[in-house]
Amino acid sequence: MAPVHKAVVKNVLSGDTVILRGNPRPNGPPPERLLALSNVQAPRLGNKDRDDEPFAFGSREFLRKLLVGKEVSFIPEYTITTTTPTREYGFIITSTGEQVAELGVKQGWLKVRDSKAHGDLEEHEATLDHLHDLEDEARDAKKGMWSTDEDGTRDVSFTFDGDARAFLNKYKGQPLDATIEQIRDASTYRVLLTLPDKTQQYITLLLTGIKAPACKRDNAPESVSEPFGEEGKFFVETRLLQRGVKVLLEGTNGQNFVGSVKHPAGNIAELLLANGYAKCVDWSITLVTGGPVSLRNAEKLAKDKKLRVWRDFVAKEKTNDSEFEAQIIKIVTGDTIIAKTKSGVERKLQLASVKQAPRGVGSTAPGGSSKSRDIKEVGYQFEAREFLRKKLVGKTAHITIDYHKPAQDGYEAKDCATVKIGNNNVAEQLVERGLATVIRHRKDDDNRSHCYDQLLLAESKAQDGQKGVHSTKEQPVIRIVDASENATKSRQFLTFLKRSSKQNAVVDHVANGSRLFLWIPKENCRMAFVLAGIRAPRVGRTPNERSEPLGPEALAFVIEKCLQRDVEIQIENTDKTGAFIGSLFINGENLAVLLLQEGLANIHEYSANESQYTNQLYGAERNARASRKGLWKDYDEEKEQEQQAAAARAASNEPDVVVEAKRQYIDLVVSEYISGHKFYVQVVNADVKKLESLMTELSQYHTSRGGMDGPHKPRVGDVVSAKFTEDDSWYRAKVRRVAGDSVDVLYIDYGNSEVLSTSRIRILPDQFKTLKPQAQEAVLSFVKGPERHEDYGDDSLERLKDLTGGKQLVGIIDARENGALCLTLYDPSNSVSAEASLNLEMVRDGMLLVNSKVRYAAGHQSTIKSLQEAQESARRERLGLFEYGDPSAEDAPF
Repeated sequence: MAPVHKAVVKNVLSGDTVILRGNPRPNGPPPERLLALSNVQAPRLGNKDRDDEPFAFGSREFLRKLLVGKEVSFIPEYTITTTTPTREYGFIITSTGEQVAELGVKQGWLKVRDSKAHGDLEEHEATLDHLHDLEDEARDAKKGMWSTDEDGTRDVSFTFDGDARAFLNKYKGQPLDATIEQIRDASTYRVLLTLPDKTQQYITLLLTGIKAPACKRDNAPESVSEPFGEEGKFFVETRLLQRGVKVLLEGTNGQNFVGSVKHPAGNIAELLLANGYAKCVDWSITLVTGGPVSLRNAEKLAKDKKLRVWRDFVAKEKTNDSEFEAQIIKIVTGDTIIAKTKSGVERKLQLASVKQAPRGVGSTAPGGSSKSRDIKEVGYQFEAREFLRKKLVGKTAHITIDYHKPAQDGYEAKDCATVKIGNNNVAEQLVERGLATVIRHRKDDDNRSHCYDQLLLAESKAQDGQKGVHSTKEQPVIRIVDASENATKSRQFLTFLKRSSKQNAVVDHVANGSRLFLWIPKENCRMAFVLAGIRAPRVGRTPNERSEPLGPEALAFVIEKCLQRDVEIQIENTDKTGAFIGSLFINGENLAVLLLQEGLANIHEYSANESQYTNQLYGAERNARASRKGLWKDYDEEKEQEQQAAAARAASNEPDVVVEAKRQYIDLVVSEYISGHKFYVQVVNADVKKLESLMTELSQYHTSRGGMDGPHKPRVGDVVSAKFTEDDSWYRAKVRRVAGDSVDVLYIDYGNSEVLSTSRIRILPDQFKTLKPQAQEAVLSFVKGPERHEDYGDDSLERLKDLTGGKQLVGIIDARENGALCLTLYDPSNSVSAEASLNLEMVRDGMLLVNSKVRYAAGHQSTIKSLQEAQESARRERLGLFEYGDPSAEDAPF
């Protein structure tokens, strides 16, 4: 009797033929031999050129499920050399000692074949008789191919000729029953799918997300196996060949399919990666159901151990500065930023593995046209920069340097990094919105983002949603008008930009501490902007031009505070170059005030006095002087006071007068009287209504505090909250004099004054300082008269009260003298003419005298003449001041 051998069944070719695999060899795959069962025959399986014989697939399946992957005993009986390949016949015995041929005949899947004896004749005839008896039993029981209930055929396609994408869409995500029929290499299989409708389809399947080394093909003698290719193929064959599995279709590659194979023992792709038989590939890894993390982790294990395909792998060394926290201070382009580390070092970083959306056709940079400084930009670069600006600027981000890009082709060297705010990868968000694309690195290029798979997934989402650069729509066109191109253009914008109290803006560029360039999103315009009320030191425009002291410091301060930040602005006017003048607020703080507090700017008196933030500006500069900050480092207060006193003495005979170039009409009410020709007025405008709200809020503030803030010890010049004696209400006041516990205050919104104890004084919070003082000191133009308590002074005051008290008047501003308004007043119930002015009424009643020596008299001769005629009338009638003489002489006491 022939000797008994042992082997593992590699695969089953048909119901009566198997391939046996011997023990592994050190230098290659184990030996194999084809063995057909003696004395039996199974129906022939079909192929692309012919159909199956009835019950051929069922016969094959019986034997596959019985034997594949199991160790068996076999006895070779004889070999036929006339066939190609040479066919060997024999007997196979299972691990339980059963004859496989007998089992197949008994279950009706094999027919008995009356073959000639190749050994002992009696033993051969006995074997055939036993097989015929088993066949008769199966036929009688209608088992297997003897069944009359089915025809034994299957609906199968051996090639795939349909629409691969449609097939994928139909079955994507559904676990399909399958059998791995052939292993081309460790990551490429021929698979038989059993579809839900019980039809069958052969496909070529590439494992999603991985690629194994290629193996030599039998039909291509010139091909060679790559290192570890055959070993990887054997690794898969021992686990999956002809095993029943589940297949998830996840993509297509031409007429082939990309998918994952699920086996009860695990995912073969992860197993291949972990053992170094394959590498991850970027083009399909994003298709993996459940994400690519598990595949990358498996690959990392093999890299760390330098297994097989990673035997020469050298991991990148981490440097001390490869991971750090930094504040993002500027967005350069749609993929490049500037970050400032905690040590103050600025680093230019490119987002790793992404590149900004390409610029569209027709884009022009600022200043790109010789005729206009307007901006036109086509494409998604503007949106990308704006997204990064809103997401990053001013915030602290976690930076991971992934790789360094050396200088080449005229481009500077760059550090490429992953930037995260919290757990959010900014590059991933940018790509997901279609505002950037992912760089396709070379297969073995490890210089990539450590979140590369997430970037690929984000790009896939953007492509599916046709977002941004993946959209089929026309690219957006961004047009930004330069409102400061010239003075004429800026004046056109000034009218509607002043309508609202505040405008939202973005700081685009900082030229020096007090000159910035802004973008106004609502109006889609760009402008040069100058801070009102201050002057910051200039910065040299070229490296050779010398900067003024503290100019660079002021510039750096504003850049850190404001560059590319969202701000609010109030526009007041324009200058002769087309720049807009006004106030800028960052997080509610006035930038001009901040600069003054740091001693990085000086007060510009004219514009500061015109500003509604006058008190804040002067207060900030006063604090900087007291702290000796910045420009006030060497400030000598006593010397400054001496200079001011000398200047005042020199100007005592020549009062400071600003003549109005154009007569300005204002509506007003008199809020406080000083004498018959001196008083305080409130201009009737929107600020008066704001004052009412402010007073209510101030009262509520102090009521809610319940005295918790305690008395305040003020200094001269401070703006405080004072409790008025007459009605015990709180008002804004300015401290004029302090003597012990007594404080002389001027109520800045009404003009009245009184002396209070410090117990009735409180600190005025900043939110109540934004509205400029509403009471303005004023005098009647072209006249003079006695002060209160002098002869006829009280009479003059009472007459002025009769004419103006409780009335809304119209005033013409003739000049501004030492900060006071020089007014010609009219009662609107009369016509606005020289004869109807209240100034003239006071003179005609003998309560005031004409003062023709005022410096602003030029151009007002007709008005002065009318006043002089009225004065002559009062003299003739001996009214008022003329009752006992002629006080109009130049030596009059007033």
